[in-house]
Parts: sequence; structure tokens; C-alpha cells
Amino acid sequence: MTYQPRMIDPAVRQYHDLLTTNDVAHDAFLIRVAELVDAPWDSWPTRSEGQLEYRDAQFGSDGLLSFLLDDAAEMLVIFNIVWAG
Repeated sequence: MTYQPRMIDPAVRQYHDLLTTNDVAHDAFLIRVAELVDAPWDSWPTRSEGQLEYRDAQFGSDGLLSFLLDDAAEMLVIFNIVWAG
């Protein structure tokens, strides 16, 4: 199953910052999202045992993205993007 990626605020603003200021981070982010739409469980849960759909994944050497995995809608909803580099 392939999931559809979707960004919501504040991730939209954070993505715009990557897009306009850091080509390396932007490219790493796109590569990681492309991997996650086919293998979203290749990430780690960030909430309690009963909420495994909230997940984090590293991108590049200094990035972290947080998302909600909605199996019913086959959607990967990205809600936070951090680049520490």
C-alpha cells in the first residue's frame, strides 16, 4: 500500500523555509518522504503504546519530521519538520 503525503500547518511553513533556504535539507526531506509513503512503519512511534500512528522519522543528518499515519485514509499527515543543521 502506498500512502498519500499531506502537510498541515505548521509543517507547511517549515517546508517553505527548507525550500527557500537550504537545498540539502529540502532534498533530504523529499527523499525521506518518498521512502515513507511506501514504508511508513520505517520510523518510530512517539506516543504511548496505544497511539502507534504518531511517528517520527529522521531525514538527512540533521532533520526530523513528525507525522500521523492514517491507515483508513491511506494518508501520511506531516505536522512538524525540524532541521537542526
